[in-house]
Amino acid sequence: MSLVTLESAKLHLRVDSSDEDALIAVYITAAEQSAVSLLDRGVYVDGTALPAAKAAAPVALETASAAYEAAIEAAQAMTDDALQAAATQTAENEWLKACVTHRQTMDGMVANEAIRAAVLLIVGHLFANREDVVAGVSVAQLPNGAEWLLQPYKVY
Repeated sequence: MSLVTLESAKLHLRVDSSDEDALIAVYITAAEQSAVSLLDRGVYVDGTALPAAKAAAPVALETASAAYEAAIEAAQAMTDDALQAAATQTAENEWLKACVTHRQTMDGMVANEAIRAAVLLIVGHLFANREDVVAGVSVAQLPNGAEWLLQPYKVY
């Protein structure tokens, strides 16, 4: 479930038709991913999703731990040093990703209006600026934008 509905994004963008619904949906997904990435924590739609994610997190970490141990054991059985090093590095990378995911889940929060507003600002930016380059236009970042709204909730 999305933090921001298509209807609220269209209202924010002042779009009345359904011609660009698919594009706006892509922007909503990208904006949510960007906001969550900046926060470096899990963000959940409601108070039901967060406890469910936190309850599942230890099991996911245990599963990742078992997979890590099995991968390290398999790597140690390899006779080629280069392959062994590559397999060990892959196992360690996967383990670290699992640890980060666990921390992000345990640091998770329920989305609030500041986060939703930041997502809408990002959607607005993506909708208004559909190209990588803007020619012949003076551009300035506005103060109190998306990052300003998200900053108090960022995990450092």
